[in-house]
Amino acid sequence: MLGAKPKPKSAARTVDPLAGCSPYTSIYEDENGLLWNAMLNFTDISYGSFGNNKFYSVQLIQDSFFGQTFKVFRKWGRVGAASPQKSIEVFGGCLDQAKQSFQKRILEKSGNKWPLNGPFKKKKGKYVLVELADEELDAEMDVDSKSDANPNAAPSELPEKVQDVLKLICDPSLIAKEVSEMNVDLKKLPLGRLSKAQISQGYTILQRLSDALTAIDELENPPVPTPAVPPATPTTTTSGRMTRSRKSATAKAAAVTAKAAPAKKKKMSAADATRAHNLKADLKTLSSEFYSLIPHDFGRSLPPVIGTMDEVKVKISLLEVLADLELSQKLQQEEKKSQANGSTIHPLDAQYKMLNTKMEPLEPTDEEFRRIERYVESTEVPSSQSYKLKIQSVMKIARGPEEETNETFKCVDNHKLLWHGSRLSNVVGILSQGLRIAPPEAPKNGYLFGKGVYFADAVTKSSAYCFTSPDRPKAVLLLAEVALGKSYEASHPTYLDYKTVHAHDCESTHGLGRMAPKEETYETMSDGVVVPIGKITPKHKQVERLYNEFIVYRTEQIKLRI
Repeated sequence: MLGAKPKPKSAARTVDPLAGCSPYTSIYEDENGLLWNAMLNFTDISYGSFGNNKFYSVQLIQDSFFGQTFKVFRKWGRVGAASPQKSIEVFGGCLDQAKQSFQKRILEKSGNKWPLNGPFKKKKGKYVLVELADEELDAEMDVDSKSDANPNAAPSELPEKVQDVLKLICDPSLIAKEVSEMNVDLKKLPLGRLSKAQISQGYTILQRLSDALTAIDELENPPVPTPAVPPATPTTTTSGRMTRSRKSATAKAAAVTAKAAPAKKKKMSAADATRAHNLKADLKTLSSEFYSLIPHDFGRSLPPVIGTMDEVKVKISLLEVLADLELSQKLQQEEKKSQANGSTIHPLDAQYKMLNTKMEPLEPTDEEFRRIERYVESTEVPSSQSYKLKIQSVMKIARGPEEETNETFKCVDNHKLLWHGSRLSNVVGILSQGLRIAPPEAPKNGYLFGKGVYFADAVTKSSAYCFTSPDRPKAVLLLAEVALGKSYEASHPTYLDYKTVHAHDCESTHGLGRMAPKEETYETMSDGVVVPIGKITPKHKQVERLYNEFIVYRTEQIKLRI
């Protein structure tokens, strides 16, 4: 008698297609709920000319087509290999023998016994366990699918411009493209979808890399002590049209940190040189650990050392995208269900409903549309970018949760309409879950003014974070009403959090820029929200950053508007 066809699987429950098994197979699950499916990865960038960057997968497969047959399938090779090596052992009905074979492979490759007795222990020179998500989602994203692929779908009830935006942000191929630019290939990678715990461990390694880089910089660039420089006169940003008021140095206000003149470089001692050398060796080790946890496809090339803070920030962005894959998969699965069930709801309408965000197109003749045009035109600096922005559509948006009563948002004054730029692959997550603050395990040094949500009053500044390219020229820029309150003004990057700025009687941070919109032409909306429309002109001379940045450390101070 034929067995029952398994239900839709998660990444952890999916039988590898290369095993060549029938549709009636599944990953063996023991009486304790443990899935006998292990993905191992090993990267060592110090090995040979090309480094080690390989994976090893082993699955105990249960086939219920006729009775119960057990198989152990293995595949291995360099990460991203199109044709990895593979092997399958058939044990008939002998489950114990199949288990022993599985256990032998895990012990040989990782040095850990299976089932694991507690957390997986990383052993030197051995493979690392890549933890796969176990949720009822498609194991892989169909990166080639399109939202309008079903010719029999019911007509969408959404305005055409809303449909266009959804097609753009819900297109799985764009996620694959963006991630591939960071050396992760969703089509080739033999890992399905990483678990939240795995991504969290990735953040932890990036924090260690960040600490090592900071220590190296301190050793190689030790400043010569210089006399203290008297602090500049504190300045406070008040509500309304950013009215400035000068106060005495003793007043409680947001202080602008004065910078000392550049100090001469001090010669490094032999002990410090040795420590710096050891820390650079640690960068190789930690980079290898990161690539082992978060498999990257470098082809036959040597995996590079993550050796600068800019490279750490790129990896932070990668983890943010990978964390949002779950939501993108849910939207894609909703579309497939709609098609499979013959639903009268168009797939785009089903996806729109899942976002829980209202989107209303504005007409070019609307005053709000024209205001946004003025905001773009006045705060774009063509000389700072290799492209010119062109507005294709403007949408009023209202996120369900943000429309609910929010006492913090109402009580904090000085509301401004500010830009926020992000990769297209992050927009679905932002619309459905709101703008989010980096998790505790993310590296502190990866954020110039601390872990918060960043905004700008110059569209040129925010558009740079959309990371467009010639083959991906479209982007989505967001405008949020941000309750800034009084801002702690910082003339150079320094790690801050809400507790620190609140101790100065502030609710946000204003990272001062040398260029800023001209205040005389700011506009105020009917609800009192200030829109910093004005030509970008020189503002603060003695600061590091080119453009203003505004940071809030509580998401309750944000409401997406456009």
